[in-house]
Amino acid sequence: MNKLLKIKLETLKKFQDKYPTAHVGGSIGLLLRNVNLSRDLSTSDLDITIDNFIFDIKDLPNFEHRSDGNDFDYSLKSNEQDGIYTKIDIRISPEPSFDKILFEGVYYNVSKYRDIIFWKTKYANKDSIKHVNDLYFIKNGHVNTPPIDSEICDLPF
Repeated sequence: MNKLLKIKLETLKKFQDKYPTAHVGGSIGLLLRNVNLSRDLSTSDLDITIDNFIFDIKDLPNFEHRSDGNDFDYSLKSNEQDGIYTKIDIRISPEPSFDKILFEGVYYNVSKYRDIIFWKTKYANKDSIKHVNDLYFIKNGHVNTPPIDSEICDLPF
């Protein structure tokens, strides 16, 4: 596992220790469920759902608010060593449940597979190429490569 991904998982664990009902979805959630997306996840955000999120940013050392425009309720970043940071998007919802999953010796709260796929599909339907490609890879086991159009291809066949 590369250094950036290891830092993300350490950040997730610290957050879940502080907020034990928080669970991670998205690409990192799929990784923890041993779903291979065949892409580098070291730059992925932590997509976290929590049932009731009342916090004081002072309770989270090394965290600060971000002002990204997205459909999450909160956006934070965790500043780590060497200028590395982890982006965290938080959705408040009391409904989704999660599973405790052991990954490389550590237990994490991970969103249900069906919920992760629901959100990936929602974003794919909004033409998010990353999510389209992830769903294609999950279904077909290989990366989606567009067919070659013989009309514009320089190959002689």
